[in-house]
Amino acid sequence: MIHLTLEYLFMAGTISAYIYYIFRLTACFVKKKQGILWNIAAFIGIWLTGDMVVFPEDPINIAAMLLLYTATVFLFYGGTNIEKISVVLILFPIMVSVNFITTDLTGLIYFRLTPGGYFLDRLLTWISYMLRVLFWAGIYHGFQKKLSRMAGLMTAKIWLLPDMICTAAFIGSITVISTARIENAWTAYPSCIACIVASLGCIWLCLYIGDAVRQELENENMKLRQSYYEELEQNQLAIRKLRHDMNNHLGIIGSFMETGEYEKALDYFKKLQVAAAAGSRKFCENGLVNAVINAKYNLAEKLDIPCFINMELKKVYDMDDVSLCTIFANLLDNALEAASGIPEKEKRRLSLKARLVGDALCIEVENTFAGEVKEAKGRLVTTKEKAEGHGYGLRSVRDVVELYGGHIQISHEDGIFRVTIWIGHLSGAAA
Repeated sequence: MIHLTLEYLFMAGTISAYIYYIFRLTACFVKKKQGILWNIAAFIGIWLTGDMVVFPEDPINIAAMLLLYTATVFLFYGGTNIEKISVVLILFPIMVSVNFITTDLTGLIYFRLTPGGYFLDRLLTWISYMLRVLFWAGIYHGFQKKLSRMAGLMTAKIWLLPDMICTAAFIGSITVISTARIENAWTAYPSCIACIVASLGCIWLCLYIGDAVRQELENENMKLRQSYYEELEQNQLAIRKLRHDMNNHLGIIGSFMETGEYEKALDYFKKLQVAAAAGSRKFCENGLVNAVINAKYNLAEKLDIPCFINMELKKVYDMDDVSLCTIFANLLDNALEAASGIPEKEKRRLSLKARLVGDALCIEVENTFAGEVKEAKGRLVTTKEKAEGHGYGLRSVRDVVELYGGHIQISHEDGIFRVTIWIGHLSGAAA
C-alpha cells in the first residue's frame, strides 16, 4: 500500500511539473486573473487538458481537450478575446502533438521491444511524462523573458498572421492523427513535429514583431521627449526674455500711469499676463503629456483657433506615456489641421476633454471642419494634396486603442468632427 502511494505521488509530482510549465507559459500570453482561487481553477483546467491521452483514430479526445483548454483560458485568464484565441491556437497544437508522440512512442517500445510487465509499464509511463517536462521546461525558459516583454504589444491585426499559420498546421496534424491506423501511428509523427515547429515558429514570429513594435515605441518616445525638452527650453527662453525686458515693460506702464492713460496701462498689463502665462500652463500632472498639450495649444493660438481643454487627469496606470502622447498628439494634430482649413476664422473651434471614470479613460476631441470627409472601406482617407506620409494619425490612434482593448468612435456631421475613445480595465487608475 505504501509502495503504491509513493508511486502515485511520484507520478503526480512529475505530471504537476510539466503542467506547471504549460500554466506559466499560458500566463506569458494572457494575464492570470488575480486571486488564489482563479489560479487554482486555471491550474486544474490545464491539468485536465494536458494530461489527456491522445490516440490515433480518436478525434473525440482532441475535441474534448480543445474545448476544455479554451474554456480554461477564457474563464480564468484576462486579456482580450483575440489574445485568448491566439494562445489556444498556438499552444494547444503543441500539447496535442507532444502528448500523442510521447504516449505512442513509449507504447511502441513497451509492446514491441520489451517483454512487458508492470514495472516496465510504470517506467515507460514516467519516461513519457519526463519527456514532456523537459520539452515544456525548455520552451518556457527559452521564451519566458521575451514573451513577458511582448505582452500588450500585439494588436488584433498582428495576431491574425500567427493564428492562421497555427490553425493550418493544427488542422493538418489532427487530420493525420485521426486517420492514422493504430498499428501505423508512427506515420503521424512527421505531421506532429511539423505542427510543433510551426507553433514554435509562430512564437518566435510574435517575439520578432513585438521587438519591432517596442523599438518603434522607443523611437516615438525619444521624439516625444525631445519635443518635451524643446518645449521646456522655449518656455525658459520666453521667461528669461520677459524678465530681461521687465524694466522696459514697467517703464511703459509707468509712463501710461503718469499721463493718466489708465486704460492703456491696464491693456498693456493684460498682454504681459498672457505672455507670462503662456509658458506656465498646466493641463495635467503628466509632464510629457502636458508638454504635448502645451505645444498644440500654442500652435492653435498661432492658427487663431480657440481651444477649450478640460483634463481631469492625474495618473493613468497600465498605460505608458508614449501611448498617451500618441493619442493626444495625433488627435490634436488632425483637429488643428482640419480647423485651420476653415476660411472664416470665427468658425474655427477645438475642444479636448479627458478624464478617468472609475478604471476607464475617456477622451473626446471635437473640432470644426470645412468640406467633406471621405471614407473608403469604412475607413477615413486623407483629403490632403500630398497623401504620402498622411493618413497615419488616426491609424496610430486606433492601434494604441486596440492595443489596450479599448473602443474608438468617430462621427462627422454639421461641420463638427468628433473622436471619442474609451479604454477600460486600467487597474489602479487615479483621477
